[in-house]
Amino acid sequence: MSKRTLAMSGYYFAVIFLVACILYDLVASSVTGFTFGYVFALFYFIYRAKVAHRLLFGYEDEDYN
Repeated sequence: MSKRTLAMSGYYFAVIFLVACILYDLVASSVTGFTFGYVFALFYFIYRAKVAHRLLFGYEDEDYN
């Protein structure tokens, strides 16, 4: 496993973990402020994963859009 893939795996794990937390709260009908925090954190980690992927794999801004 390359260093780039290893670095990206942390972002992928965070996204999967946050989705699991959100789904658990929805299934258990225990939606609280933490659930909304998970949703905002999920969007943040998706954005950061896109930026990290662009930086690690060498995509330029004009090529990535």
